[in-house]
Amino acid sequence: MDAVMDAEHLRDVFLHLLTVDGPTTDRRRREFNQAIFASEEAGGWEVFCRTDLWMVMRAFDKAVKFVEKEER
Repeated sequence: MDAVMDAEHLRDVFLHLLTVDGPTTDRRRREFNQAIFASEEAGGWEVFCRTDLWMVMRAFDKAVKFVEKEER
């Protein structure tokens, strides 16, 4: 993939992690994800009060790892 496609894919994965809960509620599972923002259709507002930058950055780091893993 070229850099533009990588950036678009990373953005899509990141947005998905921010807005969609994972298939499990068990935090010990790799596929666990807890959405911190509502979907765009629902307004895109934060789900929790006091959502902070570190919560967003954890989702970004997870998205980067996911995209890197796909490229292998």
